[in-house]
Amino acid sequence: MRRSSIPFVSFVVGIALVMVGCDSTPIDADEGAGGSGALLSDDEGSAGAAATNSCSGALRQSLSLVDAVSTATVTLLSESGSELLVYVDASVGGINGQDDFPWVYLSLATGSGVAVGDIDALDSLDWDLALKRNIIRTNGGDSGPGQGGALRVALAWEDVDASTLGTRPVPVEDWFDDECNLTLSADANELITTYSGWSQYDLQTHVLTPVDAVYLTQGADGSLYKVAILDYYSNPNGTHGNTPGRYQLRIAPLP
Repeated sequence: MRRSSIPFVSFVVGIALVMVGCDSTPIDADEGAGGSGALLSDDEGSAGAAATNSCSGALRQSLSLVDAVSTATVTLLSESGSELLVYVDASVGGINGQDDFPWVYLSLATGSGVAVGDIDALDSLDWDLALKRNIIRTNGGDSGPGQGGALRVALAWEDVDASTLGTRPVPVEDWFDDECNLTLSADANELITTYSGWSQYDLQTHVLTPVDAVYLTQGADGSLYKVAILDYYSNPNGTHGNTPGRYQLRIAPLP
């Protein structure tokens, strides 16, 4: 059994944070105490219930929620045993379409898209990952009502199994303080999720390249998966293309 000596990578290392105030008053004073994507010690408790409705106004503003169901393409490229290779078009009409197009919702169990609108998704357990451009979030904490979350693991794909997590809880999405102030990255002014840091940005080519890491991911129902981002410029047939926001994901359950 692999225990706590396994190297974990925290996505917040090296990222400066800023607090951005949102004009929203907490609906529920008892917000869930969610974790972040930072490395957690073995004795830290798991995250509490989802705090999605605690800062509803700030949440809708920060996620650019659209009351519509995405029609973007999600395709199962291949299936080998329980392992899936999935194409997800989260390009949302280009960088200028981020506020006008809904998120793309994905089931990790089936590798298929979930037909749910952004507003209904806040109360839905049917999805595990939501993608829009280069942002990926899970169904848990401030992001949704489920048990979702993720932890980046510095191990090869073949070396990640159900024992990798050890006694650590899976961090959930934790974006707001008690006054609904949102934490953003200072470098890109973007939402920090449990999947943040999945890519490296080339200042000369302006290309995002996935880092060599595996995301140990908890689905909305608590099931564990491992997820690797293989491409951000994939064509629908799985070949490499030029359009950003088109993912190729490798997914496998961890029984």
